[in-house]
This record gives sequence, C-alpha cells and structure tokens, in this order.
Amino acid sequence: MSTSQGGIAQQLESSHRYLLEPTRHQRWYERILLNAPLWHCVSFCLVLLAPFWLAYHTWLPTDDNQVTTLFILAAAFSANLCFSRALSQYPGGYLLPYQLSVTGITLGFATLAVLALRLGYARLPLFLGFTLILLQQILAVAVKARFRYMKLAVVPGTQLLECHNDDEHFRFLYLCDADDPRRFDALVVDMDTPLSDEWVRFIARHHSRRIPVFNRRSLQEAVSGSVNLDMLNSSDFTAFQPNPLYLLGKRLMDISGTLLLAPLVVPLCLLIGIAVKLESKGPALFIQERMGVGNCPFRMLKFRSMNIDNCSDQARFADEDEHRITALGRALRRSRLDELPQLWNVLIGNMSLIGPRPEQPPFAQEFEKKVPFYSYRHIVKPGISGWAQVQQGYVAGLEETRKKVEHDFYYIKHQSFGLDVLIVLKTIRTIFTGFGAR
Repeated sequence: MSTSQGGIAQQLESSHRYLLEPTRHQRWYERILLNAPLWHCVSFCLVLLAPFWLAYHTWLPTDDNQVTTLFILAAAFSANLCFSRALSQYPGGYLLPYQLSVTGITLGFATLAVLALRLGYARLPLFLGFTLILLQQILAVAVKARFRYMKLAVVPGTQLLECHNDDEHFRFLYLCDADDPRRFDALVVDMDTPLSDEWVRFIARHHSRRIPVFNRRSLQEAVSGSVNLDMLNSSDFTAFQPNPLYLLGKRLMDISGTLLLAPLVVPLCLLIGIAVKLESKGPALFIQERMGVGNCPFRMLKFRSMNIDNCSDQARFADEDEHRITALGRALRRSRLDELPQLWNVLIGNMSLIGPRPEQPPFAQEFEKKVPFYSYRHIVKPGISGWAQVQQGYVAGLEETRKKVEHDFYYIKHQSFGLDVLIVLKTIRTIFTGFGAR
C-alpha cells in the first residue's frame, strides 16, 4: 500500500468503540425483530404498565403509591440498561452472569433506596416489575448471543493473532474476493499491510455506506483485553492519561467503599489475625515495600501467609516460597482474604480498590529494563484487585509479567466506572473459585 493509500485507510478507520449494533440486518423483518432501540422502548413500556394490569387489571396507576412505584420501575429499568451496556464494552462483560449481576445490584439499590427513604409503594406491582426487568435482561443477552453478535469481514493480509472464531461477541468472515456477496457489520484492516488499489476502493466504498472500519491492532485489543506492547508508539500515550474527574470520583468511591466495608471487614480481620497468630509464630501482618503511583515506594499490608523460618529479604516470586506457605495461609491466598489489610492502604491513599497490582521495587527495576514502557503502569494508583489479576491470575517470570503489563495497559487506557464494576464482579468470581491463586 502506498503512502497515499495508507493515509486513506487511516482516515477511514472508525473510532475505538465496539459497543456497536449490527448493521447487516437490513431486511424489513430484521429491522423490526432485531431493532434494539425499538425493543428497549417496548420493554420499557411493558415493565411500567404490565405490573399494574397483572395486579389490578388497569394499565395506569390510580393512587400516589402506585405513581411512586411507576417512577421506581422507570429509574431501575433505565439504570440497568445503562450499566449493562457499559459492561458490554469490555471483554466478557456481555456474558450472562455479569449482566444478571448488574441487574441484581441495580434492583438491590432500588430496594434499599425505597426502604431508606421510606417511600410509599405498591408491593405487588413493584415485585412484578422487578421480575420483568430480570426476565428482559435474560432475553436480551440470549438474543444478543444468537443474533446480534458482530460479524466482522477481514480484508486479505490482515493477521488476527489474538482473535478467535469462537469468540462470543464477534464472528470473523475472511474475504478473498472484493465482490463477496455475504453480509457483515464491519471491516477489519491491518493499516500497516500493503493493499491493492482494488481493496482500497472496496474499503472506501463500504465506509461510504457507513460500514465501520477497524484497525487490526484496535480490534485485537478489544477482543483480548490487552494492549500489545510491540505495537505501542509515542503517539499512543495521549490515550493513557487518566481523566481528572474520573480520578476524583474514584477516590471518593475508594473512601466511601472502604468505610462501608469496615463494619464487616474489621471483625473479620480480627478473627483472621488471631488465627494467623495461633497457627504459627510471628506477627499477624506482613509489611512489604511495594512500588506505587509515580514510581514512589510505599509500605503495603497483608496477612502473613508463610512461616517466618529461614526468611530471606531478597525479592522472590511467590512460587519460590511455596514450601513456606501455611495451611491457613494457603486458604487465605486462595480466597484473597490475605489482601484485606490493604483497605488501610486504600483509606490513606497509597492504593485504590481497583488498579494494577503493586510490584516489589527490585522486580519493578528489573522489569523496567526488560519490558517496554513498564514504568508507565505506575501512572495510576495500584489496586487491591485489577484487570490483569481477574484476566490472568498469578504470574511468575518475565514472559508472564509482560502479558500482565499488557493487561494493565488496557485498564489504564480504558479505565472507567463500568470497567471497575466488571473487575469487582470478576474479583468476586475469583474469591469463590480461587482463580489464579498462588
């Protein structure tokens, strides 16, 4: 592809947003049956009106309590729709367990708001409305998986190294002929691969029909949930600068979340601390220096999970000390309960609830020499849980660390409250399954 052709292809590249509706469904019955905005409106009306018909055989509320119930259902439906779509932007966020979790959280907060504000409400219509919201969410995920996935046409010469044909959200169609009659939703192009004039015209023609054009690198990032370090350049780092308003909101959420958890966490920490002391000699807490935001070290707290015999001050991967892990320590590590004291680090501002896991300074210095752009992961506060942990689990060694950094860069580039919520949900899964524990 010539320089002018490359410029054209770059100009045609669509913005990096993969929460797109399929465009290939253009037949009249597809426009009706698979029209997402239409069915959102139908579902909204159904959730608001059907409960009153089922309860009282009337479509509209007839007293103040029923009117309040109508507004509660409208707010719960709208909030659930926004949150579920926010999660769907990220790898795995469109799966049924996470979508239902968001619905459950939304309905739970709506219930707590009603009780805390002592609002008058109609019990049966509210219950029926919440049930319809839940059923609507299940149906939406099922339809999305069966019909509303994105079908992506891959232009010749584009190598999708980390994308798979069985991905739940994308289907790949590999083109061989510019006259291929099959329908698709978007084009995938490697902007660095030479293209013939025929394929450049093909891309331009479809883009003029409002078919999105995705760069291979951006698509791989969206599918894998990681940023390929080999493809980074200096111009990419403008996307890694955190939004100040988001950081302020996140700090407020860290403080409020820690304080809300305190009544549950403090007694649990006392019990765990006593158990650690009784099981083996030594302090209940393990304090270790870790690298924080701006490459500034801080002292991180954990429950001690190893025997202190023959303890070495040298930085080592956890798998090198497996023989020292106590029985209780193994259970704490598997459930991640050994991380609970880090809520104190969150409260005083060393850490965040969500962010890249902090590394030991000797490891950080070593990785900075061997992993490109490693120190840039310290542009944000480290977290108790992070995208790399829920996607990859425990790592040991240079290659696994490199992959962890690629996941960390994805989080830094796309950090938002929607992604934070997805990490929290995946962390809960990790606590119950022990995924990636060491």
